[in-house]
Amino acid sequence: MKRIFCALAFACFVWTSYGASAPALHALSDEFAKAAEKVKPSVVSVSTASEVVMVDPFDYFFGRPQSNGQRERQEIPRGMGSGIVLPDGYILTNNHVIEGADTIYVKFPDGRKAKAKVVGTDPSTDVAVVKVVGIDHMTPADLGDSDAARVGDWVLAVGNPFGLEHTVTAGIVSAKGRASLDPQGLGDFIQTDAAINPGNSGGPLVDLDGRVIGINSAILSRSGGYQGIGFAIPINLARDVMQSLIKEGKVTRGYLGVHVQELSPELAEMFGVKENKGVIVAFVESNSPAEKAGLQAKDVILRMNGKDVESAAHFALGVKTAHVGQTMDLVVLRDGAQKNVQATIAAVSTKMAASEKLGIEVAALDAVATRRYGYPDRTPGVVVTHVDENGRAASGGLEEGDVIIGINKQNTPNLKAYGELLEKFGAGDRLVLHVMRGRQHGYMVVSLK
Repeated sequence: MKRIFCALAFACFVWTSYGASAPALHALSDEFAKAAEKVKPSVVSVSTASEVVMVDPFDYFFGRPQSNGQRERQEIPRGMGSGIVLPDGYILTNNHVIEGADTIYVKFPDGRKAKAKVVGTDPSTDVAVVKVVGIDHMTPADLGDSDAARVGDWVLAVGNPFGLEHTVTAGIVSAKGRASLDPQGLGDFIQTDAAINPGNSGGPLVDLDGRVIGINSAILSRSGGYQGIGFAIPINLARDVMQSLIKEGKVTRGYLGVHVQELSPELAEMFGVKENKGVIVAFVESNSPAEKAGLQAKDVILRMNGKDVESAAHFALGVKTAHVGQTMDLVVLRDGAQKNVQATIAAVSTKMAASEKLGIEVAALDAVATRRYGYPDRTPGVVVTHVDENGRAASGGLEEGDVIIGINKQNTPNLKAYGELLEKFGAGDRLVLHVMRGRQHGYMVVSLK
């Protein structure tokens, strides 16, 4: 009897609560429907294919020429994702959706389908822009402000999961500022519990006004399907990348020339930092924008362009996504006193961009470096000054202080030779590094897959 009474009481509570809040629930439902209706015309399906050559096995084995001297070519479907319509025929999507494709197709909500050509890609942020020709009356999406999104805000994810076109799911912003899942990538992701599955990639994450605040990019899952943790690229970051790709076909990364590390509670106490925010300058490269601005080792960088520096990854993202020539306002703590520093962002040089493929930073073996790392004068090669612990080179065993003498049987006596040689390699290549560590020589294999 007691159990029956409790069950009846609970049922009455649920009925009373639902009845009292029904207008609010209907209002929220109406907002979801309006947001979905606004954005759906701007969401497209993006499919890709690879071209293969079909060979008659009898022709192959018996050496017979193909008929008319031609071989049959056939398209093999590769995958499917989503995209966001922009003005002038541009489509915003993920790099991993179109990467490696020979042909890209875009299908619009009204059933129209067209081929698209690649305008530009940026693997570091997983952003890509393609363009369709011959399609009129497209509906561009309304791009919002991802910085204004708050943890707890309602959001909708729209896309084509598992090929089910124009699927809408709802959730909230679970967190902001999540680091990239790819050690070589740049990330400041919005985390959401709106259901995101394979095929959603490249589709929009929108607020209740139907404005795009992110591009659905990745999921964290043990099964490969939805488990409540999805990630979207903030639209403010994607917008900057998109504009560079449309204007120049590429993205030029910013360079400051300062190596930083995380500020642990122990280091914060030692350096007199009251709040556990900021990063410590570990090393300043010679003749770099950082050195010219007056930054020094042991400085604690507290703020960057008026915003708190949350982590080393956050600081690196701010530098690399800054525009070349932009003045970066930094607030640093030096010897217990705050100091304002202004640094002018430079462009990442060829050698720097090449090193990022390996997840390392290198420097010339000048007089300072030879003394610092204990090598004889005039030692040929480039010295490793930093190794990303999650990068490709670290998995191959490379360490700070190692000197790279050659790559794939070709010498790298200086930074220029190193950068020019490394630029020739791309995804999928395997590098054999000739390395000197102290007085010992050896070889290390690093894959760029």
